[in-house]
Amino acid sequence: MKKFLLSLGLLGAVSNAYAQPTVNLGPWVPVNTTSVASFAPGYRTVHVNTVSSNVSWVVAEDLTNGVANYFFATNNATGTEFYFDAISAAGQNATYETANISAVSATTAVAAKYGSTGGGDILRTTTGGQSWTKTTNTNTQFVAANGGFLDFVHMFDANEGVAVGDPTNGYFEILRTTNGGVTWTRIPQTSTLTPFTGEAALVRSFFALGNTIWFGGASGGPNEQERVYKSTDRGITWTVSQPTPLTETISKLAFKDPQNGIAYNTKAAGGSLTAVNVIRTSDGGDTWQPITPNNTNTGSFFWYDIDAVNGRYYSVGQRFPASTPGVAADFGSSYSTDGVTWTSMNSSQGFFAFDLVPGTNGALAEGYAGASTDANGVGGLYKARIVPLSTRDAALQQSLSVFPNPGAAGVFNVELGSTMKAGAQLTVVDAMGRTVKSQTLNATAVGSKKFSIDLSGEKTGVYTLQLRGDAGIATQKLVIN
Repeated sequence: MKKFLLSLGLLGAVSNAYAQPTVNLGPWVPVNTTSVASFAPGYRTVHVNTVSSNVSWVVAEDLTNGVANYFFATNNATGTEFYFDAISAAGQNATYETANISAVSATTAVAAKYGSTGGGDILRTTTGGQSWTKTTNTNTQFVAANGGFLDFVHMFDANEGVAVGDPTNGYFEILRTTNGGVTWTRIPQTSTLTPFTGEAALVRSFFALGNTIWFGGASGGPNEQERVYKSTDRGITWTVSQPTPLTETISKLAFKDPQNGIAYNTKAAGGSLTAVNVIRTSDGGDTWQPITPNNTNTGSFFWYDIDAVNGRYYSVGQRFPASTPGVAADFGSSYSTDGVTWTSMNSSQGFFAFDLVPGTNGALAEGYAGASTDANGVGGLYKARIVPLSTRDAALQQSLSVFPNPGAAGVFNVELGSTMKAGAQLTVVDAMGRTVKSQTLNATAVGSKKFSIDLSGEKTGVYTLQLRGDAGIATQKLVIN
């Protein structure tokens, strides 16, 4: 059911304003900085699937017509460059757009397609998206005339996956694959999968953790309490929750562990957002209670998208209510351990969708987020490696040297030790916490173990240089006088 696009429609006013980095990106590093084509006026991210720290697939919406039928996929070893193309295959319905992509590697993925009035196709690629094929079902599935509607697809590994659609013939239409998405078979009917009148699934409203997957219900009824469906065996059998406090839809879900999760929906009237409603479970999704996330200067819940990794919830997008409508400070990303108290990781950059995976080498999480590309298809994609703030690279800190400091001209020479690797992130922030410089160190800079930073255009004052690498971070105060 294509209900969540109501909320996406509210994003139009900010899609271009925050397409490119402004200040305080925190752990997020701009990627996709090399033009892959020229396609004005740009594309907006609607779904991200991160496979590993350097592999991600992104579903993009054409801003000229609002159709989500394109993708970006990382295509270099460091995950900073992307291949772009349309998602289409011979035999598919050409009017369908894309719900999501679920990938198992840099080359292999499946995509769920749906029509504005129903229907659905599942496409598969083994060429990194350079070509797609329409997969086959044992029976004709997701037929619009029968009420069929494909909401999402998810691959648990290279062989097993599940596709979830709205109810047909009296129960939710759920298909499984055991051969990598080549063929799909509908699971048998059970009483659990019998919907209440008007109940459906929702495009992109799902979350998977290990062998478990949850999806949220939707009906559009203002007084109908929506439910959460759950499978712990990769879609073979299902249970359903008690009615949740959310009505009309469950927009997004995220579970930080098998028992603890959060979900939310939004309400709008007259083209304006009127409410963001958040709920929480501590019993694996069987029962849910309403919660109220904080909204302070140090942290807010951002309502465009949520995720959870390694015992933390994450959110991106815009805060609600906005402190000053339309200003950059109302956009960012944050994390929480309980869904109530949130800590901001950055501000002034709004992401529409993101996906994190467990981090490597001491990182809490790694992954990608998307905003909007510019008129040439550049930018709009960001990569993060989130490490504990207490993590410090002692060897790098000891070897880090900056001179002259103070610097009257605002130009500083930086010398590094041998522990730094290419791909490390450098940021410089001013006394107000605003990022005035952000770059990724290339192999040349790291190999020579020295480079310069030009802050000659900045005002006199105290700044903080941060270097973030695999082993942690190192910092140095910079003074311009």
